[in-house]
Amino acid sequence: MKHIRFIYFTGVDGCGKSSVIDELIKEYERNGIKARRVWLRFNYFFTKPVLLLSRITGITRREKKGDKIVSIHDFHKSGLIAFIVQYLHLIDTFIAYIIKVSLPLKFTNDVILCDKFVYDILADFMVETRDLNLLDKRITKLFLKLIPKDMQVISFSVDKDEIIRRKPEVLIDDEDYDFKYKVYQLIMQRFCLRPIININFNDTVSEVKKIINI
Repeated sequence: MKHIRFIYFTGVDGCGKSSVIDELIKEYERNGIKARRVWLRFNYFFTKPVLLLSRITGITRREKKGDKIVSIHDFHKSGLIAFIVQYLHLIDTFIAYIIKVSLPLKFTNDVILCDKFVYDILADFMVETRDLNLLDKRITKLFLKLIPKDMQVISFSVDKDEIIRRKPEVLIDDEDYDFKYKVYQLIMQRFCLRPIININFNDTVSEVKKIINI
């Protein structure tokens, strides 16, 4: 049976995507198949100058969260900046997709496991702008066009209290975590994504393996 070569994993931070991807890469290697992980969430080329302007104007803040320095984008303070960033990010994401996914799929036999892509970028936009109606806007329709028809989407969900029990640092790393969790639930409902409820790691891995035929 032919295996799927481009698999996109989506879900709120802390739901277990990275651990599952790590295990899948090992499983592919045991089967003699090369698999690589790619991130398509934060790819800034043309967006960088606008993000610099956001920092200068105070729309973007740099704060220490635990042992990390993170950027917090308050794009709800400027509709113009938000609009520019979103459309430039669309271009940047398309470029990253060509470089990290399209070309490798064409010129190698690798399986590509994508950790965060279109739905996760839209979730970021919704949180940064506080705009729950963003899914009805043109920018969402354009981002959805980046999703290829032959891609397998696998979404994960875990009860929020369980995520916090497993990874309490999510509340430190992300001051908007409660709102972001709500946004992900909205996205899954809107796009009919049936998430795998990641309660037991081994059961989750087994379920994913069945979906992607390994």
